[in-house]
Amino acid sequence: MSAASARELLRQAAQGHVGVDRRLIQSILDDCLNRSPEAEQEVLAFARASHDSDRIDLDSLLVDLFHHWGTPEALDFLIDAVRRTHEDVNDELVQTLLPFGERAVEPLLKLYEELGEEQGSDIAFLLAGLRVHDPRVLAVLLDRLQFDAADGALCLELYHDPAARPALETMLAEIPAEEIELRRDLQHALEQLGQPAPPYEPIPFDIMEEYPKRQLPAFEVLSEAERLQLFDSVDAEIRASAAHSFFNQELDPKTRAALLRLAQSDPDAKVRGRAWESLADAIEDAAIRNAMLAILTDTSQDIAERGGAAVGLYAVADRDDVSQALQALYEEDGTIARAKALESMWRSLWKPYARFFPQHLDDANKEILRQAIRGAGYFQLTHHAGKIASYFDRDEDLEDLREDALFAYALAMPGETTRGRIRGMLRKIDASAHLSTSEAELVMFALDERLRLAGLEPVFAADASDEQDEAPPPPAPAPAGKVGRNDPCPCGSGKKYKKCHGA
Repeated sequence: MSAASARELLRQAAQGHVGVDRRLIQSILDDCLNRSPEAEQEVLAFARASHDSDRIDLDSLLVDLFHHWGTPEALDFLIDAVRRTHEDVNDELVQTLLPFGERAVEPLLKLYEELGEEQGSDIAFLLAGLRVHDPRVLAVLLDRLQFDAADGALCLELYHDPAARPALETMLAEIPAEEIELRRDLQHALEQLGQPAPPYEPIPFDIMEEYPKRQLPAFEVLSEAERLQLFDSVDAEIRASAAHSFFNQELDPKTRAALLRLAQSDPDAKVRGRAWESLADAIEDAAIRNAMLAILTDTSQDIAERGGAAVGLYAVADRDDVSQALQALYEEDGTIARAKALESMWRSLWKPYARFFPQHLDDANKEILRQAIRGAGYFQLTHHAGKIASYFDRDEDLEDLREDALFAYALAMPGETTRGRIRGMLRKIDASAHLSTSEAELVMFALDERLRLAGLEPVFAADASDEQDEAPPPPAPAPAGKVGRNDPCPCGSGKKYKKCHGA
């Protein structure tokens, strides 16, 4: 990490140029240690400034920095952070605000009045947690008891003011005996009011434990020009990831040339491999295709580069010379070789490769197993759907395969592929896998992909377009049978299927 000022580091992170990780935080802390209090005031000024043009929301990082420092001038920023997240104020923000005590009462009361009862649940909880006995706070919490008895009881228990006892007793007397859980909440609150109030003890906070050791720049928010600039980074991992950010994108001449230079001259084999992968879009260029094939078949080259060339050739993996080279790579010893060969095979969608995947659905190596799951999905190996589903819930060593398994299962699960049956498939997967919101979105995309593979228009993507009151782009004419790898993609992008949803 560079020796830039804390404010400049935050600006770079907000634009996605640097990752939010322990190295960034240590650099900010070091700057504030060396230039305190000037640097800390710069962080405060950054927090108070407008962030309408920021690509990355740094509220959580700023809250954690002020929590770490105990910055007294940060109260107005913290209140604004509560306003922005009032429906789900996270624990870190709560723990940062509680030490402000009485100073936080007035602004939180104003915020509660601004938001109203329906949206003020977390604000009431914060007021209760401050344990500043103020008649205005007690009035808010007694109103919560009438509005939402369970929520109000919890807040009054936390607030720990004996003046709340009559209201709790009256509420308890009015609750029917069959509402066992609510009566239990009210009784517990009354019992706690009869005990001495526990002293406030801050939860130990280690800011470094909240962040990963290494986080790459947010390539998804960077422009093409910004990503190309990162090809010159001194960090090989950043160069490799910047190159891979162009994978499965149409390449303009400038980007194609930059990737080719990187593939042919970068000193790091992984960077070269990632550049070859992203040149998959240029595979119709005979010179580039031949260069990739030469790298793939040269066993003296680093396997990271050869594996990248293998993936870069996926769109022509049905050619005899490429197929022979991929199968030779598959037979080599080593995890990277086999995993990259399998990845190129399933990306190709060429049916003869389907036979390579079933035997690896129990592979001891996780990366080979991951490619086997993906391949079993894309080749719609329905007979192995049960095995794919077995990876929905595994121990922590394999838990990161769950999303791969959900996606693959949606592609391969038994059942006729029709637009009328696709919602039933979603319900079935949800019933067995208990999908989160993000997982449900992933499965819906996979089920739409299943429809596209069958030459049918998607269902869920069309629904999303309807919800936004936007007409979906006119689809390309669907082939009479299933979509071939060289057919126009039914999504209407204008690309061949193998370079669009087939990727």
